[in-house]
Amino acid sequence: MIVPLSQAPSDTPLIFARVADEPLARHLRRLGLSEGDTVTRMGGEAHAAPVRVRAAKGEVLLAAGMAAKVIVHHDDDHKTPVAEMLTGEQGHVEGLVCGTGLAEGLAVLGIREGDRLEMVRRIPPMDFVVRTESGRIILTEGMAAKLWGLCRGNEMQFAVAGRGAPFKITALIGGRRAVSALERMGLLPGVSLTLESVRPAAQAGRGPGGQTVLQIQSGLRLYLRPDQEDLIMVESD
Repeated sequence: MIVPLSQAPSDTPLIFARVADEPLARHLRRLGLSEGDTVTRMGGEAHAAPVRVRAAKGEVLLAAGMAAKVIVHHDDDHKTPVAEMLTGEQGHVEGLVCGTGLAEGLAVLGIREGDRLEMVRRIPPMDFVVRTESGRIILTEGMAAKLWGLCRGNEMQFAVAGRGAPFKITALIGGRRAVSALERMGLLPGVSLTLESVRPAAQAGRGPGGQTVLQIQSGLRLYLRPDQEDLIMVESD
C-alpha cells in the first residue's frame, strides 16, 4: 500500500515511490534517492544543534534547522547534513533540502550548491538579548541567524555581530514562516538594533522541532518537516 511518509511506520524498510512536489523531487534525486529505493523513517526525535561554519563569505552561524537542510559531500567522499559534520571536516554543498526562501537566504550567507564549507564547531543553543528602537527583546540563535545587515561598515549576520555595535537590518533570511515571525516582532529591513549579551537558552536541547529523519540507501540521513513528509509517498507492507 502506498502512503505518505508521515503515515508510514518507523524503523521499518519502506520503498520510495514518488514525490508530489517537483522541486523537492529534484532535490532528492540530486542526493541519490530514486524510485524503488529502500528508505527508513527513523524512530525517535530528531536532534541537531546550531553550528558555525566557514563559507564563501566567511564564518556564519546556522541554526539547527538550517544546518539540517544543507547536505555536504565530504572530501573523503561520504555525505551528511551539516548538522552531522565534525569539527574541521570540509566538503562542498551537494544539495539543499529546503524551500526557495531558505535557499535564497543561504545564498546570501555564501552557501550554494557546489560551494565549499568547513565545520568550525557546534555551539549550545543560545538566547540573544537585544536592544531595539522600541525596547529590549530576546531572540533565539535561529532568529539571530536570519537577520542580515550592516555592522561597522561590513555585511554580516546579526548572530556574529559584536556586542554593543549598531546593526542595521538589510534583509531577512529564511522561508515564509520564519520571515513572517520576524516581521511580527518589528524586525524589518531598515530597523537598527544592538546586541547587549548572549546567554544559554532557557530551554536547552532545542533542535529542529517536529522534524523526521529519513535514512536512504547510501546511509545519508535527511531531516524533513511534517509538510515535506506528507509529499513523499512510500510503499509499506
